[in-house]
Amino acid sequence: MFYFTVHPGDMMRTRIIGQCAVMIVASAFWDDARQRFRIRRPPADHISALTIDSGGFTAAKRWGCYPWTREQYVEFIRQESRDIPLTFCASMDYACEREVNRETFATNRERIRQTIENEMQLRALAPDLPWLGVLQGNTLDERLFDVRCRRRLGLIFPLMGIGSICGRRASEAATVIRSYRRWLPGVRYHAFGLDCRTLDGRDDVAAAVQSWDSYAWNWPRGDRGASRPSFLLRAGGESWSTYTLRLADAYHASAIVPRLTVSRQLPLDRVG
Repeated sequence: MFYFTVHPGDMMRTRIIGQCAVMIVASAFWDDARQRFRIRRPPADHISALTIDSGGFTAAKRWGCYPWTREQYVEFIRQESRDIPLTFCASMDYACEREVNRETFATNRERIRQTIENEMQLRALAPDLPWLGVLQGNTLDERLFDVRCRRRLGLIFPLMGIGSICGRRASEAATVIRSYRRWLPGVRYHAFGLDCRTLDGRDDVAAAVQSWDSYAWNWPRGDRGASRPSFLLRAGGESWSTYTLRLADAYHASAIVPRLTVSRQLPLDRVG
């Protein structure tokens, strides 16, 4: 399943492709001035599935830590999913890429521990919501540390999210996913911001990826201006709107894995 990651301004039928699966990123809906979330719901009768991500990378890079509370995040999720059931909602993870703000949590092991703490608190706060735990780390050693901590706490589930993978080259992303396959056999993954080329010619990687998402399909929209990849336009004067639809079709057609709803998941050691 491929999720079309949307901006608040995309929440309309003319922007969202009919019957696609949509991901909302909470950080894009946060109003810093008012210290609250803006509520913009997608057209429920127009889309096929909805997921919500906390926007951990943006939170870590822009603010250093989340400017909203867990309670505010839970209420945001409930408001956004009022008209359509959620496939999953990601816990408030802390990205571990090198470029994030480290004023609050300096080391990646601290960030991993806080990600796990957030997940436990959110599950206790709203046990009815379909939480998705997010695996974190920058190096493979850090990711293995995360897996070992989660094993001790019973926080390995049949579907897990993979964080800090967005922006990595396809070969690097494939190495991360293959490592998780070795460490956690039987688990499937949502890969946040995965370069879809990671799946090309790598059947073992594709078999592990339950779903992924990207903003890339709507890059020609918004205020990216000179950063638009004009070299990708087809010869003959292809318009930006046609390019957007073509890119969206390419992502949609590559959604080769059936959707799994994660609500009421049991930890992996309690399944079967």
